[in-house]
Amino acid sequence: MKFHYLKSLSALALAGMFAANAYAETLSQEFVIDFTQQEVGFKLNSFWGDPNDHMAVVATDEGNLLLVDGVTVLEDGTEAVNEAGYPSWSTMTRYENLTLPSGFNFGNVLLIEVEYKPTQPDNVPFAIQLRGATDPLNFEGDVVVNEWNTLAFDPAELTTGEGSDAYTGTPTSFDFCMGANGSTNYYIKQVTFYLEKEVTQREKDEAALDKSTAACVEFNFDNYEVSGEVDGAFSSPYVGSNGGGINRPDMIIDKGPEGYDNNCAHIIYQGWTQIFITEPVVAPEGYTFDDLRLVEYDIYETDIPGVDYTQPDNPVSGRNGAPILKLKEWYAWGWCPNNDGSSCGNSRLPSVNEWHHVEFYPSAYEWKERDFEENVLDENGEPVLDEEGKNVTTPAHWDADQVRDEFGKLTSFNISIGFFPCLSQTYVDNVKLWFQKGGEEAVESVEAVKAANDVLYNVFGQRVDESYRGIVIKNGKKYINK
Repeated sequence: MKFHYLKSLSALALAGMFAANAYAETLSQEFVIDFTQQEVGFKLNSFWGDPNDHMAVVATDEGNLLLVDGVTVLEDGTEAVNEAGYPSWSTMTRYENLTLPSGFNFGNVLLIEVEYKPTQPDNVPFAIQLRGATDPLNFEGDVVVNEWNTLAFDPAELTTGEGSDAYTGTPTSFDFCMGANGSTNYYIKQVTFYLEKEVTQREKDEAALDKSTAACVEFNFDNYEVSGEVDGAFSSPYVGSNGGGINRPDMIIDKGPEGYDNNCAHIIYQGWTQIFITEPVVAPEGYTFDDLRLVEYDIYETDIPGVDYTQPDNPVSGRNGAPILKLKEWYAWGWCPNNDGSSCGNSRLPSVNEWHHVEFYPSAYEWKERDFEENVLDENGEPVLDEEGKNVTTPAHWDADQVRDEFGKLTSFNISIGFFPCLSQTYVDNVKLWFQKGGEEAVESVEAVKAANDVLYNVFGQRVDESYRGIVIKNGKKYINK
Protein backbone atom coordinates (compact mmCIF):
# COMPACT_ATOMS: atom_id res chain seq x y z
CA MET A 1 0.00 0.00 0.00
CA LYS A 2 1.36 3.40 -0.93
CA PHE A 3 0.50 6.38 1.21
CA HIS A 4 0.79 10.06 0.31
CA TYR A 5 1.65 12.44 3.13
CA LEU A 6 0.38 15.80 1.85
CA LYS A 7 1.55 18.10 4.62
CA SER A 8 0.21 21.62 4.82
CA LEU A 9 3.00 22.63 7.21
CA SER A 10 5.56 20.21 8.55
CA ALA A 11 8.40 20.77 10.96
CA LEU A 12 10.84 20.89 8.07
CA ALA A 13 8.72 23.28 6.04
CA LEU A 14 8.30 25.61 8.96
CA ALA A 15 12.00 25.49 9.74
CA GLY A 16 12.64 26.76 6.25
CA MET A 17 9.89 29.39 6.32
CA PHE A 18 10.52 31.03 9.66
CA ALA A 19 13.67 32.11 11.45
CA ALA A 20 14.98 30.08 14.40
CA ASN A 21 13.05 26.93 13.42
CA ALA A 22 9.62 28.35 14.20
CA TYR A 23 6.76 25.91 14.65
CA ALA A 24 3.01 26.23 14.19
CA GLU A 25 0.59 25.96 17.10
CA THR A 26 -1.74 23.81 14.96
CA LEU A 27 -0.64 21.20 12.46
CA SER A 28 -2.93 20.00 9.65
CA GLN A 29 -2.17 17.10 7.37
CA GLU A 30 -3.82 14.87 4.80
CA PHE A 31 -3.25 11.14 4.98
CA VAL A 32 -4.21 9.46 1.70
CA ILE A 33 -4.66 5.82 0.75
CA ASP A 34 -4.29 6.05 -3.03
CA PHE A 35 -5.22 2.87 -4.89
CA THR A 36 -4.25 4.43 -8.25
CA GLN A 37 -0.63 4.19 -7.08
CA GLN A 38 -0.92 0.54 -6.03
CA GLU A 39 0.14 -2.38 -8.21
CA VAL A 40 -2.49 -4.53 -9.90
CA GLY A 41 -3.32 -7.55 -7.76
CA PHE A 42 -2.90 -5.87 -4.40
CA LYS A 43 -5.62 -7.28 -2.12
CA LEU A 44 -7.50 -6.02 0.89
CA ASN A 45 -8.91 -8.28 3.58
CA SER A 46 -12.55 -9.16 3.99
CA PHE A 47 -14.14 -7.90 7.19
CA TRP A 48 -13.21 -10.99 9.19
CA GLY A 49 -10.95 -12.84 6.81
CA ASP A 50 -7.65 -12.76 4.95
CA PRO A 51 -6.65 -10.91 1.75
CA ASN A 52 -9.35 -11.66 -0.79
CA ASP A 53 -9.29 -12.06 -4.59
CA HIS A 54 -12.61 -10.20 -4.81
CA MET A 55 -11.17 -7.09 -3.15
CA ALA A 56 -8.19 -6.31 -5.32
CA VAL A 57 -6.62 -3.53 -7.38
CA VAL A 58 -7.37 -3.90 -11.10
CA ALA A 59 -6.36 -2.00 -14.23
CA THR A 60 -9.12 0.11 -15.83
CA ASP A 61 -9.39 2.81 -18.48
CA GLU A 62 -9.13 5.29 -15.58
CA GLY A 63 -5.99 3.71 -14.20
CA ASN A 64 -5.57 1.32 -11.29
CA LEU A 65 -8.54 1.15 -8.92
CA LEU A 66 -9.68 -1.03 -6.04
CA LEU A 67 -12.53 -3.24 -7.30
CA VAL A 68 -14.87 -5.04 -4.93
CA ASP A 69 -16.69 -7.71 -6.93
CA GLY A 70 -17.32 -10.36 -4.33
CA VAL A 71 -19.79 -13.06 -5.28
CA THR A 72 -21.26 -15.60 -2.88
CA VAL A 73 -21.76 -19.04 -4.42
CA LEU A 74 -24.55 -21.03 -2.77
CA GLU A 75 -24.52 -24.79 -2.10
CA ASP A 76 -26.51 -25.43 -5.28
CA GLY A 77 -23.82 -23.67 -7.31
CA THR A 78 -25.83 -20.54 -8.02
CA GLU A 79 -24.76 -17.02 -7.12
CA ALA A 80 -26.51 -15.26 -4.26
CA VAL A 81 -28.45 -12.15 -5.27
CA ASN A 82 -30.09 -9.40 -3.25
CA GLU A 83 -33.72 -8.23 -3.47
CA ALA A 84 -32.93 -6.17 -6.55
CA GLY A 85 -31.50 -9.22 -8.29
CA TYR A 86 -27.88 -8.12 -8.12
CA PRO A 87 -24.97 -10.20 -6.80
CA SER A 88 -24.75 -9.90 -3.05
CA TRP A 89 -21.90 -10.34 -0.60
CA SER A 90 -22.44 -9.32 3.00
CA THR A 91 -19.04 -8.00 3.94
CA MET A 92 -16.82 -4.90 3.86
CA THR A 93 -13.21 -4.48 2.80
CA ARG A 94 -10.67 -4.13 5.60
CA TYR A 95 -7.28 -2.52 5.70
CA GLU A 96 -5.52 -4.26 8.57
CA ASN A 97 -3.49 -2.24 11.07
CA LEU A 98 -3.81 1.07 9.25
CA THR A 99 -1.23 3.37 10.87
CA LEU A 100 -1.54 7.16 10.91
CA PRO A 101 1.48 9.48 10.47
CA SER A 102 3.77 9.85 13.46
CA GLY A 103 2.36 12.13 16.14
CA PHE A 104 -1.29 11.71 15.09
CA ASN A 105 -4.00 9.43 16.48
CA PHE A 106 -7.59 8.71 15.51
CA GLY A 107 -8.79 11.47 17.80
CA ASN A 108 -7.06 13.92 15.45
CA VAL A 109 -9.14 12.84 12.41
CA LEU A 110 -11.55 15.65 11.44
CA LEU A 111 -13.02 14.09 8.32
CA ILE A 112 -12.75 10.89 6.28
CA GLU A 113 -13.36 11.25 2.55
CA VAL A 114 -13.87 8.33 0.13
CA GLU A 115 -13.93 8.50 -3.69
CA TYR A 116 -16.39 5.75 -4.63
CA LYS A 117 -18.15 4.58 -7.81
CA PRO A 118 -21.03 2.08 -7.54
CA THR A 119 -21.87 -0.04 -10.60
CA GLN A 120 -25.31 -1.36 -9.64
CA PRO A 121 -28.39 0.61 -8.54
CA ASP A 122 -29.35 -1.41 -5.46
CA ASN A 123 -29.03 1.61 -3.16
CA VAL A 124 -27.01 -0.12 -0.43
CA PRO A 125 -25.32 2.64 1.57
CA PHE A 126 -21.56 2.88 1.72
CA ALA A 127 -20.21 2.69 5.27
CA ILE A 128 -17.00 2.92 7.28
CA GLN A 129 -16.16 1.14 10.53
CA LEU A 130 -13.31 0.38 12.92
CA ARG A 131 -13.46 -3.36 13.39
CA GLY A 132 -13.96 -4.42 16.99
CA ALA A 133 -14.45 -0.83 18.08
CA THR A 134 -17.42 0.85 16.40
CA ASP A 135 -20.69 0.21 14.60
CA PRO A 136 -20.81 1.00 10.86
CA LEU A 137 -21.33 4.65 9.95
CA ASN A 138 -23.48 4.83 6.81
CA PHE A 139 -23.31 7.57 4.20
CA GLU A 140 -26.77 9.13 4.19
CA GLY A 141 -26.66 11.16 0.96
CA ASP A 142 -27.55 10.13 -2.57
CA VAL A 143 -24.98 8.63 -4.92
CA VAL A 144 -24.91 8.37 -8.72
CA VAL A 145 -24.37 4.94 -10.29
CA ASN A 146 -21.38 4.61 -12.65
CA GLU A 147 -20.02 7.99 -11.62
CA TRP A 148 -17.46 9.00 -9.03
CA ASN A 149 -18.99 10.15 -5.76
CA THR A 150 -17.06 11.90 -2.99
CA LEU A 151 -18.39 10.65 0.34
CA ALA A 152 -17.55 12.47 3.57
CA PHE A 153 -17.79 10.96 7.06
CA ASP A 154 -17.51 12.65 10.42
CA PRO A 155 -15.51 10.20 12.59
CA ALA A 156 -17.07 11.75 15.71
CA GLU A 157 -20.34 10.07 14.66
CA LEU A 158 -18.86 6.58 14.87
CA THR A 159 -20.60 4.90 17.80
CA THR A 160 -19.31 2.09 19.98
CA GLY A 161 -21.17 -1.12 19.28
CA GLU A 162 -22.78 -3.14 22.04
CA GLY A 163 -20.36 -5.76 23.32
CA SER A 164 -17.43 -4.34 21.35
CA ASP A 165 -14.07 -3.48 22.78
CA ALA A 166 -13.72 -0.18 24.60
CA TYR A 167 -12.71 2.61 22.25
CA THR A 168 -11.26 5.92 23.36
CA GLY A 169 -10.71 7.50 19.96
CA THR A 170 -6.95 7.75 20.39
CA PRO A 171 -5.32 4.71 18.68
CA THR A 172 -2.55 5.43 16.20
CA SER A 173 -3.32 2.23 14.26
CA PHE A 174 -6.55 0.31 13.76
CA ASP A 175 -8.39 -2.02 11.38
CA PHE A 176 -10.22 0.31 8.98
CA CYS A 177 -13.24 -1.21 7.22
CA MET A 178 -15.26 0.31 4.40
CA GLY A 179 -17.65 -0.66 1.67
CA ALA A 180 -21.26 -1.18 0.68
CA ASN A 181 -22.21 -3.91 3.11
CA GLY A 182 -24.45 -6.17 1.04
CA SER A 183 -23.58 -4.71 -2.35
CA THR A 184 -20.87 -5.72 -4.81
CA ASN A 185 -19.19 -4.44 -7.94
CA TYR A 186 -17.97 -1.01 -6.96
CA TYR A 187 -14.70 0.85 -7.24
CA ILE A 188 -12.71 2.89 -4.73
CA LYS A 189 -10.11 5.36 -5.95
CA GLN A 190 -8.74 6.74 -2.70
CA VAL A 191 -9.49 7.40 0.95
CA THR A 192 -8.38 10.66 2.59
CA PHE A 193 -8.06 11.28 6.33
CA TYR A 194 -8.00 14.98 7.22
CA LEU A 195 -5.91 15.35 10.37
CA GLU A 196 -5.43 18.28 12.70
CA LYS A 197 -3.91 18.60 16.14
CA GLU A 198 -2.46 21.07 18.55
CA VAL A 199 1.33 20.90 18.49
CA THR A 200 2.71 19.84 21.86
CA GLN A 201 5.46 21.69 23.64
CA ARG A 202 7.68 18.65 23.13
CA GLU A 203 7.16 18.82 19.38
CA LYS A 204 7.96 22.53 19.46
CA ASP A 205 11.14 21.76 21.36
CA GLU A 206 12.06 19.02 18.90
CA ALA A 207 11.60 21.40 16.00
CA ALA A 208 13.47 24.25 17.69
CA LEU A 209 16.53 22.22 18.72
CA ASP A 210 19.44 22.34 16.28
CA LYS A 211 22.14 19.96 17.52
CA SER A 212 24.61 21.28 14.96
CA THR A 213 24.76 24.57 16.85
CA ALA A 214 23.60 23.57 20.34
CA ALA A 215 26.07 23.12 23.21
CA CYS A 216 26.33 19.61 24.64
CA VAL A 217 27.32 18.29 28.07
CA GLU A 218 28.06 14.56 27.95
CA PHE A 219 28.62 11.95 30.63
CA ASN A 220 30.93 9.39 29.05
CA PHE A 221 31.31 6.61 31.59
CA ASP A 222 34.47 5.40 29.87
CA ASN A 223 36.08 8.38 31.58
CA TYR A 224 35.06 7.03 35.00
CA GLU A 225 36.87 4.34 36.95
CA VAL A 226 35.10 1.02 37.33
CA SER A 227 33.64 0.75 40.83
CA GLY A 228 35.08 -1.75 43.26
CA GLU A 229 36.50 -2.46 46.70
CA VAL A 230 39.32 -0.32 48.01
CA ASP A 231 41.05 -1.42 51.22
CA GLY A 232 38.13 -3.69 52.03
CA ALA A 233 35.47 -1.00 51.59
CA PHE A 234 33.30 -0.67 48.51
CA SER A 235 33.77 2.57 46.62
CA SER A 236 31.51 4.07 43.95
CA PRO A 237 31.98 7.83 44.25
CA TYR A 238 30.42 8.59 40.84
CA VAL A 239 26.88 7.23 41.19
CA GLY A 240 24.55 6.61 44.09
CA SER A 241 20.89 6.44 45.01
CA ASN A 242 18.37 9.12 44.11
CA GLY A 243 18.38 10.09 47.78
CA GLY A 244 22.10 10.77 47.64
CA GLY A 245 23.64 7.63 49.17
CA ILE A 246 26.91 6.64 47.49
CA ASN A 247 29.51 3.89 47.90
CA ARG A 248 26.85 1.28 47.22
CA PRO A 249 27.73 -2.04 45.55
CA ASP A 250 24.34 -2.07 43.81
CA MET A 251 24.84 1.23 41.93
CA ILE A 252 28.17 1.17 40.17
CA ILE A 253 30.26 1.99 37.11
CA ASP A 254 30.81 -1.27 35.29
CA LYS A 255 31.26 -2.83 31.87
CA GLY A 256 28.02 -3.03 29.89
CA PRO A 257 26.00 -6.16 29.08
CA GLU A 258 27.67 -9.03 27.27
CA GLY A 259 29.12 -7.88 23.96
CA TYR A 260 29.16 -4.20 25.00
CA ASP A 261 32.71 -3.14 25.88
CA ASN A 262 32.04 0.40 27.10
CA ASN A 263 31.66 1.41 30.72
CA CYS A 264 28.10 2.08 31.85
CA ALA A 265 26.19 3.14 34.89
CA HIS A 266 24.99 -0.24 36.18
CA ILE A 267 21.83 -0.30 38.30
CA ILE A 268 21.89 -3.59 40.20
CA TYR A 269 19.59 -2.34 42.96
CA GLN A 270 15.94 -3.42 42.99
CA GLY A 271 13.55 -0.93 44.48
CA TRP A 272 12.04 2.52 44.20
CA THR A 273 15.04 4.60 43.25
CA GLN A 274 17.28 5.63 40.39
CA ILE A 275 20.95 6.30 39.84
CA PHE A 276 22.06 9.71 41.05
CA ILE A 277 25.11 11.00 39.12
CA THR A 278 27.17 12.72 41.79
CA GLU A 279 29.11 14.83 39.33
CA PRO A 280 27.04 17.98 38.73
CA VAL A 281 25.94 19.11 35.30
CA VAL A 282 27.82 22.34 34.64
CA ALA A 283 26.11 24.38 31.94
CA PRO A 284 28.39 25.63 29.17
CA GLU A 285 29.65 29.14 29.67
CA GLY A 286 26.88 31.68 29.12
CA TYR A 287 24.11 29.09 29.54
CA THR A 288 21.75 28.28 32.42
CA PHE A 289 19.13 25.63 33.05
CA ASP A 290 16.67 27.84 31.15
CA ASP A 291 18.64 26.98 28.01
CA LEU A 292 18.42 23.20 28.51
CA ARG A 293 16.37 21.80 25.64
CA LEU A 294 16.89 18.04 25.75
CA VAL A 295 18.28 15.28 27.97
CA GLU A 296 18.85 11.90 26.32
CA TYR A 297 20.50 8.61 27.14
CA ASP A 298 20.62 4.94 26.14
CA ILE A 299 19.17 2.35 28.48
CA TYR A 300 19.30 -1.45 28.54
CA GLU A 301 16.75 -3.38 30.58
CA THR A 302 17.81 -6.96 31.40
CA ASP A 303 15.90 -9.95 32.72
CA ILE A 304 18.51 -10.44 35.47
CA PRO A 305 17.04 -10.03 39.00
CA GLY A 306 17.95 -6.86 40.84
CA VAL A 307 19.47 -7.06 44.32
CA ASP A 308 19.37 -4.60 47.23
CA TYR A 309 22.79 -4.84 48.85
CA THR A 310 21.13 -4.63 52.27
CA GLN A 311 19.10 -7.75 51.38
CA PRO A 312 21.46 -9.82 49.21
CA ASP A 313 19.41 -13.00 49.67
CA ASN A 314 16.24 -11.40 48.28
CA PRO A 315 16.75 -10.81 44.51
CA VAL A 316 13.73 -9.46 42.61
CA SER A 317 13.09 -9.79 38.86
CA GLY A 318 10.41 -8.22 36.70
CA ARG A 319 9.71 -5.58 34.07
CA ASN A 320 10.84 -2.16 35.19
CA GLY A 321 8.72 0.94 35.06
CA ALA A 322 9.20 3.70 32.51
CA PRO A 323 12.59 5.43 32.23
CA ILE A 324 12.60 8.71 34.10
CA LEU A 325 14.69 11.81 34.59
CA LYS A 326 14.74 13.77 37.84
CA LEU A 327 16.43 17.13 38.29
CA LYS A 328 18.00 18.26 41.53
CA GLU A 329 19.87 21.24 42.83
CA TRP A 330 23.65 20.82 43.13
CA TYR A 331 23.35 18.03 45.67
CA ALA A 332 20.88 15.19 46.11
CA TRP A 333 18.84 16.63 48.97
CA GLY A 334 18.64 20.13 47.56
CA TRP A 335 15.54 21.81 46.22
CA CYS A 336 14.09 18.54 44.99
CA PRO A 337 14.32 16.03 47.84
CA ASN A 338 13.57 12.41 47.16
CA ASN A 339 9.98 12.59 48.39
CA ASP A 340 9.01 15.78 46.54
CA GLY A 341 11.07 16.05 43.39
CA SER A 342 10.12 17.16 39.91
CA SER A 343 10.43 14.40 37.34
CA CYS A 344 9.90 13.80 33.65
CA GLY A 345 8.81 10.36 32.46
CA ASN A 346 9.18 8.45 29.23
CA SER A 347 7.37 5.46 27.70
CA ARG A 348 7.99 1.94 28.94
CA LEU A 349 10.58 0.11 26.84
CA PRO A 350 9.10 -2.23 24.21
CA SER A 351 11.60 -5.03 24.87
CA VAL A 352 14.36 -6.25 27.17
CA ASN A 353 17.96 -7.29 26.56
CA GLU A 354 18.64 -4.64 23.94
CA TRP A 355 19.56 -0.98 23.92
CA HIS A 356 16.91 1.71 23.59
CA HIS A 357 17.28 5.46 23.22
CA VAL A 358 15.12 7.71 25.40
CA GLU A 359 14.64 11.47 25.33
CA PHE A 360 13.35 13.95 27.89
CA TYR A 361 12.26 17.53 27.24
CA PRO A 362 12.40 19.72 30.38
CA SER A 363 9.39 21.68 29.12
CA ALA A 364 7.34 18.59 30.03
CA TYR A 365 8.25 18.84 33.70
CA GLU A 366 5.54 19.24 36.30
CA TRP A 367 7.23 21.46 38.84
CA LYS A 368 6.15 21.24 42.47
CA GLU A 369 5.83 23.89 45.15
CA ARG A 370 8.51 24.19 47.81
CA ASP A 371 8.31 25.01 51.52
CA PHE A 372 11.63 25.74 53.20
CA GLU A 373 13.47 27.84 55.74
CA GLU A 374 15.06 30.97 54.26
CA ASN A 375 18.02 32.80 55.81
CA VAL A 376 17.26 36.25 57.21
CA LEU A 377 19.67 38.78 55.69
CA ASP A 378 20.90 42.10 57.04
CA GLU A 379 21.09 45.39 55.12
CA ASN A 380 24.36 44.25 53.55
CA GLY A 381 22.86 40.99 52.33
CA GLU A 382 24.72 38.92 54.91
CA PRO A 383 23.02 36.18 56.98
CA VAL A 384 21.84 37.27 60.44
CA LEU A 385 23.25 35.03 63.18
CA ASP A 386 21.70 34.11 66.52
CA GLU A 387 23.51 34.00 69.89
CA GLU A 388 24.92 30.59 69.07
CA GLY A 389 26.29 31.77 65.75
CA LYS A 390 23.66 29.93 63.70
CA ASN A 391 21.77 31.45 60.79
CA VAL A 392 18.41 32.99 61.65
CA THR A 393 15.76 31.63 59.31
CA THR A 394 12.16 32.34 58.45
CA PRO A 395 9.56 30.07 56.76
CA ALA A 396 9.31 30.61 53.00
CA HIS A 397 7.10 29.25 50.26
CA TRP A 398 7.57 29.09 46.49
CA ASP A 399 4.77 27.99 44.20
CA ALA A 400 5.58 25.69 41.27
CA ASP A 401 6.16 28.58 38.86
CA GLN A 402 8.65 30.23 41.20
CA VAL A 403 10.49 26.95 41.73
CA ARG A 404 10.81 26.66 37.94
CA ASP A 405 11.94 30.28 37.61
CA GLU A 406 14.57 29.94 40.33
CA PHE A 407 15.81 26.61 38.99
CA GLY A 408 16.08 28.18 35.56
CA LYS A 409 18.80 30.54 36.83
CA LEU A 410 21.12 27.71 37.90
CA THR A 411 24.36 27.18 36.04
CA SER A 412 24.90 23.77 37.67
CA PHE A 413 22.55 21.07 38.90
CA ASN A 414 22.32 17.29 39.23
CA ILE A 415 20.32 14.57 37.51
CA SER A 416 19.02 11.14 38.42
CA ILE A 417 18.43 8.64 35.61
CA GLY A 418 17.10 5.14 35.10
CA PHE A 419 13.85 3.38 35.95
CA PHE A 420 11.29 4.15 38.61
CA PRO A 421 10.71 1.57 39.97
CA CYS A 422 13.65 -0.66 39.04
CA LEU A 423 13.26 -4.42 39.47
CA SER A 424 15.56 -6.15 36.98
CA GLN A 425 19.10 -4.89 36.50
CA THR A 426 19.69 -2.05 34.07
CA TYR A 427 22.55 -0.32 32.21
CA VAL A 428 22.68 3.35 31.19
CA ASP A 429 25.14 5.00 28.79
CA ASN A 430 25.61 7.99 26.47
CA VAL A 431 24.00 10.62 28.69
CA LYS A 432 23.82 13.94 26.85
CA LEU A 433 22.31 17.30 27.74
CA TRP A 434 21.72 19.85 24.96
CA PHE A 435 21.69 23.59 25.62
CA GLN A 436 20.48 26.16 23.12
CA LYS A 437 19.64 29.83 23.42
CA GLY A 438 16.25 31.11 22.35
CA GLY A 439 13.93 28.55 23.86
CA GLU A 440 10.29 29.52 23.77
CA GLU A 441 11.19 32.91 22.29
CA ALA A 442 12.35 31.04 19.19
CA VAL A 443 9.01 29.26 18.88
CA GLU A 444 6.72 31.61 17.01
CA SER A 445 2.99 31.11 16.96
CA VAL A 446 1.81 30.94 13.36
CA GLU A 447 -1.49 29.94 11.85
CA ALA A 448 -1.12 26.64 10.01
CA VAL A 449 -2.57 26.33 6.53
CA LYS A 450 -5.43 23.84 6.78
CA ALA A 451 -5.65 21.57 3.75
CA ALA A 452 -9.40 21.07 4.11
CA ASN A 453 -10.27 24.73 4.65
CA ASP A 454 -11.37 25.37 1.06
CA VAL A 455 -13.57 22.28 0.89
CA LEU A 456 -17.27 22.65 1.77
CA TYR A 457 -19.82 19.87 2.33
CA ASN A 458 -23.54 19.91 2.93
CA VAL A 459 -25.12 17.94 5.77
CA PHE A 460 -25.29 14.88 3.51
CA GLY A 461 -21.53 14.91 3.06
CA GLN A 462 -21.65 16.09 -0.55
CA ARG A 463 -19.15 18.65 -1.83
CA VAL A 464 -20.63 22.08 -2.53
CA ASP A 465 -19.20 25.46 -3.52
CA GLU A 466 -19.43 28.90 -1.92
CA SER A 467 -22.72 29.61 -3.69
CA TYR A 468 -24.48 26.89 -1.70
CA ARG A 469 -26.92 28.27 0.87
CA GLY A 470 -27.68 26.47 4.11
CA ILE A 471 -25.74 24.45 6.65
CA VAL A 472 -22.25 23.54 5.45
CA ILE A 473 -19.36 21.62 6.97
CA LYS A 474 -15.98 23.32 6.69
CA ASN A 475 -12.82 21.88 8.23
CA GLY A 476 -14.91 19.49 10.29
CA LYS A 477 -17.18 22.21 11.75
CA LYS A 478 -20.73 23.27 10.88
CA TYR A 479 -21.56 26.79 9.65
CA ILE A 480 -24.59 28.53 8.15
CA ASN A 481 -23.73 29.81 4.69
CA LYS A 482 -26.18 32.68 3.85
